[in-house]
Amino acid sequence: MSETLSGLDGAALRIAAFAARLARPPRLCLETADGVELPPPGRGRRLWVVSRGRCRFLHLPLLPGADRTRQLDAIALEIRRLSPFAETGSYLHLAAGFAAVWLWDQQATRAAGGAAGIDVARLKILPEPALRPPAPDGVRLVEALDGVEGQYWRDGTLACSRWWPAMPEPGAWILFQRGAAVPPERLVAQVPLPQPLPWLDRPWTRAAAGFGLARLDLRLAAAVLGLAVLAGYGYQGAQYLRLARAGAALQREVAARSAAIEPILAARSRALDSLAALRALHALDRFPGQLALMARVAEILPPGKSRLNDWAYDKGQLELSIADDQPPDVVRLVRALDSGGAFRDVVADRTGNNTVRLRAAVVAR
Repeated sequence: MSETLSGLDGAALRIAAFAARLARPPRLCLETADGVELPPPGRGRRLWVVSRGRCRFLHLPLLPGADRTRQLDAIALEIRRLSPFAETGSYLHLAAGFAAVWLWDQQATRAAGGAAGIDVARLKILPEPALRPPAPDGVRLVEALDGVEGQYWRDGTLACSRWWPAMPEPGAWILFQRGAAVPPERLVAQVPLPQPLPWLDRPWTRAAAGFGLARLDLRLAAAVLGLAVLAGYGYQGAQYLRLARAGAALQREVAARSAAIEPILAARSRALDSLAALRALHALDRFPGQLALMARVAEILPPGKSRLNDWAYDKGQLELSIADDQPPDVVRLVRALDSGGAFRDVVADRTGNNTVRLRAAVVAR
């Protein structure tokens, strides 16, 4: 009897030690454009991380009203259609109304693992962003293993991503935000400094079966199963199943409501395009209005009975005639026009004893 109890205690200790080893932070094998960076020797599970620069990011809308199996089948078809690689590795995050998908060249990853003496088929493969901390809603620029990544987070999910090998130009940064449908009032014109981010012990994503980390980790499952049998957590298992069913029902409701607001989103997109076109047309008018120019000229007219006899304006060039009962002070008029900030290159001609003709270029706004 004592031998039997001793054997059970030894098995429990081995399971506990195995679970503690799995609870250690993962050891990351980092695949970049420059090669593979291996972790230092040690114990703990290993993960293979594909750098953001070697991944393609896709934002795929979900089928309204479709069940989970049909959604995953449709996503798999889209991946085969859009992937540029002969053999594609993929990782999927299911969000409300869309799926965030990362693709990479599986042949290149397998070759990089072979060069480093590692069989990547025995490791979990993750894209770099899945092991970086998520962000609140908005845009940010983060440091990647090679280059920088622009991210737009909406409703707690990475909705849009773009990678650059170096710091992007301001124009490219604005185009990224426009492509991500960032509201105009939240556009960030200046390119921010890239944020360095730590590594997570576990990905923040929700993966689906058949993609990325959704493949079953047999060692972790065995440890959890052994602990569950020893501790008798049957009740918690039942609670988990109940919550999983409730979560699936909530996901279906979210998908249905997302489909219902599609017309509103389309109308919003058209309104944003119209706003951008109006702003572009407004930018073409570089010069102040003629009423503003007349007001500026009226400010510098000599006191008395000075008056405008003639006014001609065309494409930033202005000609006007000023008449008075007495000979006007031409030098004062030229200096007043030239120093106000609205005109430049002012030239004056006296056309009569009491009349002066002025020519000036209007300063663009």
